[in-house]
Parts: sequence; structure tokens; C-alpha cells
Amino acid sequence: MLEPLAPLYVYFLYPILTLLFFVLLVYVVFGWLIVGGVVSLHNQTVRQIYSMLESVVEPLAAPLRRIIPPLGQLDLSVFVLFLLIIFVRDWLLPVLFGLRSW
Repeated sequence: MLEPLAPLYVYFLYPILTLLFFVLLVYVVFGWLIVGGVVSLHNQTVRQIYSMLESVVEPLAAPLRRIIPPLGQLDLSVFVLFLLIIFVRDWLLPVLFGLRSW
């Protein structure tokens, strides 16, 4: 359908979505390390890294938090964001750009 735009997906959208996936993964692991007491937010470098990751992830996760309530201390919006990124990157965009059939 949009086959002439396939290089847009291959060289721009796919790497951006992959980078976003890894940023989200680092955000989750960093959050676990902070909660577990392995790293402390009193350290300025840790605080700067976490705030940078948070500034990328929070605008994407906040709308999902309004729809998906947390289960106790477990924030499912980040998990749903993982699934959405994988779905869009690996199935929706390739089908739209004609790189994969239904």
C-alpha cells in the first residue's frame, strides 16, 4: 500500500521504536534498582539519569495510567507500553508499509 515509504520505516521508525524500547527497559530496571536500594537518588548522577529516562517515558505512560489502574505497587502502564511498542514496530508498521502481508 505505502511501499515507496518502506525506507522511512526501515531506516527511521524501526530504529526510533527500538531505541524507545531499550530506554523503557532501562527505566524499569533502574526503577527496580532504586526501590531495591542498590542505587540511591541522593547521588546526583543517578538522579540526572533517572530524570532523563523519566522525561522520555512519562509522557507516553501517563495517558495509559488514566486507563489502566495500578495493581498495588505494580504499574501496568509500562508493561502495556512495552506491548504497544512491539506491536507497532513489528506488526502494524510493516503491514502498513507493505513489508509484510496479513
